[in-house]
Amino acid sequence: MVEILKPVKKVDLGDAADLSTKMGNDDVAASLVTFCATWESGGAFLADCAATLADGLEAANGHYEDTDEAIRDAVKSVKTALA
Repeated sequence: MVEILKPVKKVDLGDAADLSTKMGNDDVAASLVTFCATWESGGAFLADCAATLADGLEAANGHYEDTDEAIRDAVKSVKTALA
């Protein structure tokens, strides 16, 4: 899951916004530019959130593995002492 979340790309709607001037209607063009800018901003925010969550999941996984290894070592130690 971490591998899925980390390579999140930024949303780039610059080309679509550039096409807005070819529509012939200034109101439509302005609306499209605003729409594209809003989606780029929202996409960037979501990508940053996903990257932060991925980092948190990766850290939690590391803690889980460390704890699991410590428990296994403790069990082996007890088995050795009782043998």
